[in-house]
Amino acid sequence: MSDVLKQTGATMAYSVIVADDHALVRQGVKGAIEAGEDFEVAAEAADGIQAIIQVKKHRPDLLVLDIAMPHSNGIEVIDEVHRWSPETKILVLTGLTTGGVLRQARQAGADGVFLKSDDIDALLGAARDIMAGREVFSPRVREALDRPALGADLTPRERQVLQALARGDTIALIADRLGISANTADKHRTSIMRKLGVHSAGELMALAHREGLLEISRHT
Repeated sequence: MSDVLKQTGATMAYSVIVADDHALVRQGVKGAIEAGEDFEVAAEAADGIQAIIQVKKHRPDLLVLDIAMPHSNGIEVIDEVHRWSPETKILVLTGLTTGGVLRQARQAGADGVFLKSDDIDALLGAARDIMAGREVFSPRVREALDRPALGADLTPRERQVLQALARGDTIALIADRLGISANTADKHRTSIMRKLGVHSAGELMALAHREGLLEISRHT
């Protein structure tokens, strides 16, 4: 447990950092978390880099973290938190509802995941459960996680090609960077579209972003 547990009246309060690029969300989360005397918000952060800096400074007991933020996305922040403050628990609060994104958060090591559209009053109970050592996923998150993962059958090479297509790379450039022929790169693209059930490059990119098949960036 962090050494920043603070004395609040007759109780010991867990220290919390709230990281979200929207001030109204941070204020709402702070109010919901501090509704109980056992939590105190030690700092706030409006982007991923600031979240990492504040975690290094405070070593909080709990980080409430958005996924899509400027400068460093939530998955990268989780990795850094595990490196610099491994005892800090992480509650992801996101507006992204696709199973792929939520799975990334869970696989990265989040102790709980809630949607911003969930009942904010449930956050305090979730935070307490997490500090008690339990994983907490809201019912809607659990439902999304239980659905079959779209794109699970893509090969590692196909995922490389998909990421390159998302950057706007041409087939010729993809082939050059991956050390394969243009014909092979084009076959990978065709296979990706078939597996995902799309029929155009535009549909492919829209689906990939919507379902969290690409590296998370700021898209909220």
